[in-house]
Amino acid sequence: MIDSPWVRLANNWLHDIGMGLWAACLLLLVVLRGRYAALAALDPAAFDAVASVTSLVFWLLVGALADITLTGAVRLFYWRAQTPPEQMQTKRPALMWKHVAFLALYVPGTWWAWTLVWRAV
Repeated sequence: MIDSPWVRLANNWLHDIGMGLWAACLLLLVVLRGRYAALAALDPAAFDAVASVTSLVFWLLVGALADITLTGAVRLFYWRAQTPPEQMQTKRPALMWKHVAFLALYVPGTWWAWTLVWRAV
C-alpha cells in the first residue's frame, strides 16, 4: 500500500497540513490570549466563550501534532526507497538535524500554547 504514489502523496499532504495547522493554532491562541483582559472587562459571557474556544484550539493543536507524528512515521517507511543511493549519505544527517530543529520548535511551542490556555488570567 505504501508503494502507491497516491498514498505517499496523501500522507505528505496530511503531514504538511498538520504542520500548518499547528502553527495556525499557536498564532490563534496568541491572538485570543491578547484579548482576554479586554473581554473580561467588557462582558464576562464573551470571556467565557473565548476561554472555551481557546481550550478547543489547544486540543486541535495537539491533534495536529499527533498528525505530524503519525504521518512522519509513515514517511519513515518509504523515504529510503525513494532516495537514490548516492544521496543517502547526505540526506540522512540532514533529516536528523531537521527533526532535531523541529523538536526544538514543537516542544516549547506546544508548552507555550498550554500556558496560553491554562495559566491564570
